Amino acid sequence: MNALIIGAGPAGTSCAIQLLKAGIEVSILDKQHFPRSAPGETLHPGIEPLLKELDIWKEIEGFSFKRHPGIITEFRDSAKLDLYNQEGSWEGFQFPRDTFDQLLLDQAISLGAKFYSGSKITDVTLSSIGIATVFTNSGSFNASFFIDASGRNAVLPKKLGIRYKQQSTPLFVHFGYVESENTHSFSTPRMIWDADGWIWVSRISEKLISWNRLYPFNQKIAKNWLPECLQHLKPAGSHKAADVTWRIAENVSRSNYFLIGDAAFTFDPASSKGVLKAVMSGMMCGYLLGQLKLVKSDIKEIHAHYNTWMNDWFSNDLANMKNMYAEKGFPI
Repeated sequence: MNALIIGAGPAGTSCAIQLLKAGIEVSILDKQHFPRSAPGETLHPGIEPLLKELDIWKEIEGFSFKRHPGIITEFRDSAKLDLYNQEGSWEGFQFPRDTFDQLLLDQAISLGAKFYSGSKITDVTLSSIGIATVFTNSGSFNASFFIDASGRNAVLPKKLGIRYKQQSTPLFVHFGYVESENTHSFSTPRMIWDADGWIWVSRISEKLISWNRLYPFNQKIAKNWLPECLQHLKPAGSHKAADVTWRIAENVSRSNYFLIGDAAFTFDPASSKGVLKAVMSGMMCGYLLGQLKLVKSDIKEIHAHYNTWMNDWFSNDLANMKNMYAEKGFPI
């Protein structure tokens, strides 16, 4: 029994680690070379026990990741610190994603995963039981199961014609970075709501602050745009944009494929659970396929469980997101 994982971000590598622990052979493809930069540098503290389960907690502790007790929310000229718990002892993480992603990938490789970087999928062929072969510029790959962890690129859904159910107006988040020597500024992440949408600002390293901007009804910003609170600082590279329209795949798993992370469903960063969702869905997929290998479950039961679990999660977050935006005056 073996698995091919498309994408070496937190979803793909978390799934790989879980599969390898269950004795399942794993190959990982990624079109990029690592280490690579990626958005999503804030982690909910609920990820800590998962990092311990993935056996990378010691490595995490070895890096000077920024920690924060909660999120400062600014709305209508008022600011409030929302603690993760009342004592302020439960702390989230701020980190450069290239470092975090590399730690997970290194762990997967140390357990036996074969990693193919710079691999672009050119074709996918089907058989009577599902996907037969994935063709790339690195060669062709056959597997018992194919797991899409390619994020919003949704490589397999595009190749297989899997549709997504859109649950919001089209949404695009713009993001970038600025340099700052003041290590105390924005050490606690800020969610700033204004008349046009929201701005997220957080420090991810000693010299780097990240920002995100979302306009629910106006998707464009000027090329040199910066949040007002950061306009005195020097940009670090150009800003980028990503499609974060709320959506979920009609089938997050079927036959011999599974969609995990943003390939399964997507919300904008205001959900604050992007990386947590990636890791949890990857681990769940790996766990379920491990049960299949142990003959403790059959594939129909696994698909039923995984689809229900992911759809329930999406529905719950969808209701919370709609309420949050409505409260701020933005019915999505």
